[in-house]
This record gives sequence, C-alpha cells and structure tokens, in this order.
Amino acid sequence: MEETAAAAAGGKLYVMGGFNAAGASLSSVYIFDGTSWTSGPRLPVAVDHPSAATLNGFVYIAGGHSNGRDSARFFRLDDDHWTELASMHFARGGHALVAAGEKLYAIGGNTIRADVGTTESFDPRTGAWSAISPMPDPRNHVSGFGTEQAACVAGGRSPTTPRVDCLLTSTATWSHTIGDMPRPASGGGAVSFPNGDVIVMGGEDASETRIIDQLAFLRGDIWISSQKMLSPRHGFQLAVLGDRAWACGGGSAPGLHPVATCTSVGDPAAS
Repeated sequence: MEETAAAAAGGKLYVMGGFNAAGASLSSVYIFDGTSWTSGPRLPVAVDHPSAATLNGFVYIAGGHSNGRDSARFFRLDDDHWTELASMHFARGGHALVAAGEKLYAIGGNTIRADVGTTESFDPRTGAWSAISPMPDPRNHVSGFGTEQAACVAGGRSPTTPRVDCLLTSTATWSHTIGDMPRPASGGGAVSFPNGDVIVMGGEDASETRIIDQLAFLRGDIWISSQKMLSPRHGFQLAVLGDRAWACGGGSAPGLHPVATCTSVGDPAAS
C-alpha cells in the first residue's frame, strides 16, 4: 500500500487506506500487535493520502482522496467499528493530522484544484472542527509531528522543501524557529517519541524523481543527520509502537510503486 495512514493505540499499530498497484483507493485496515498482522474493520470509504493520529487512546483518520474525489470525512475507531464524526470544513489529502495538547490539527494538504492553506482543529469534547490560523507556506505531502506545545509539519511540496512550521497550541500562531531538515523531502514520515524526541525520514527529492534515504532527529531546534533509512520509501506515515517508530507500506520508487515493506527504528537521539 502506498500513500497510507498509520497510528498506534492500545499496543497495536494500524495501517490504513492507500493505493494498490492498480492505483485504486483502498478501505483496508491492517493491525500489527508486535508479532503478527491481522485485518481490521474496513474504512467506511476507500481513501488514499489520508492522515491518522492517536488522541486519548483513540485512533482517528481524516480526509484523503477517494478514487479521484476529495474527502473531508473524519472517523474514530471504536473497538471493532468506525464511527463517523463531524467532517472537516475543508476536504484535503496529503496533509498531516497531528495530536497536540487535547486537540487534533489538520494541516496542509491539497485538493484536485489547489493546496489547502487553512488549518483546522478538532476538539473531542465538543465534537467540532474550528478553522484557525492559515499555514504561512501552504503545501501538500507534509510530515506531521506533535510536541507538548505545538503541532508541526516538516517538508512537503510543491516545490519540495526542507521547511518546518509549528502551530503553537496556546496562541494558535505559527512559529518557524525549528531549522530546516538536512535535505528537502516530500511524502516522508515524522513522529514524536514518548520522551519528546522527534525523527523524520524518507520521502522524495525536489524533482520527485528520486527516493530520499534521509533519517534525522531533532536536537533543540536543529536536525542531526543519523543513519540512513533502512528501506527508503515515500508515501507512508510513521507511528510509534513500543519504543520504536514503524514505517509500513509506501512506495519504493517515485510514482506508483506500492510495497508491503515494514521497518522500524529506535530513538536515534537516545542512543
């Protein structure tokens, strides 16, 4: 699967949606418990380029493209079924759904017409989305990660960029204090470990003709290049299961080249 979403909750990793080798959007859900894979409850709509996040123990998935149609639909996984919640105000795919504080943030992405600049926040206490400060540099195929104080996106296109922007949750204002990634990348993965360490990996280069093997971690506001990604890919989402960040699915070459590869890495900043 390529252009998938991923999130972890309750000791399980969920990999959802994406493209198959024929370019069709998927509704499939696969669950990894650390030992083996099983099939989970199918998504109510087949989507590629969705984004997922975990908040308060629940897995959420938002947006994407459904066989060429833009989606704003939003779902929560409740045990063995998906519950549809209020749709986002703006359809989008290739965005980031980021958990920060007690809310979810939908950042970036695009429709078949244009990039989506408006950021939205979802408050599970009210069940509603609110449109908030627009991105300072709208783009799609971003990688998202959350910190205690901010919802951040790294990279993206077009053109492919190393830029990192963070929305401060206390003020709903944008900050550009985190330095650029070592290499520009779009369609890669990013994630925060439970201790607050952040990594980025994978993606495509600025011409979208080559896969990036980048793996970098954040020290203060500066990215430090670490080892290379074991199996370089784009079109995946990182999620932390146990003490490792997992990259499952994605494309092994530019364009449509979905793979079933699943690799993981420990926190390079802690080693």
